[in-house]
Amino acid sequence: MSKNFLDKVEGTVSSVCLGGMALIIAVQVFQRYVLQSSLDWSEELARYLFIWSVYVGCSYATQKDRHLEVTILRNVFGPTIAKYVTLAAYVCTIGFCVCVTVWGFQMVDFLAGTGQKTPALEIQMYWVFLSVPVGMGLMAIRTAQRVLSILRGEVDFTSPSCK
Repeated sequence: MSKNFLDKVEGTVSSVCLGGMALIIAVQVFQRYVLQSSLDWSEELARYLFIWSVYVGCSYATQKDRHLEVTILRNVFGPTIAKYVTLAAYVCTIGFCVCVTVWGFQMVDFLAGTGQKTPALEIQMYWVFLSVPVGMGLMAIRTAQRVLSILRGEVDFTSPSCK
């Protein structure tokens, strides 16, 4: 998958989910406090949009190098060790993301088999849980792209803001 395609998908999904969530919450506030009538489904849909935004946004943040990290080992031992510490951290991240992706798809498969539906919207619950394997799978891809960029020498570990 190309970076540009993933950028567009991740950015669009996260933005649409966050924008939709903000709009739904604004409508709910208006309904509740101005019209004195609450919507039954708005809080649930906003929650599910937030969940999708977070998981897909994790992948986007990985690509943009915006995740928080502890850099003490890189700073103490210098650029030579920094490269290997960063690679080790990324390999662990990929392992974690792959495990969560596999287990997430197993959970989605289980939920699809049970037919469980959400309380207010009555959509299949697996659509909500699908955000976990999708987001973590994308994050594994993005982290693998970062590993490749380090191995190709595209990351400068001598600069103070290296990653």
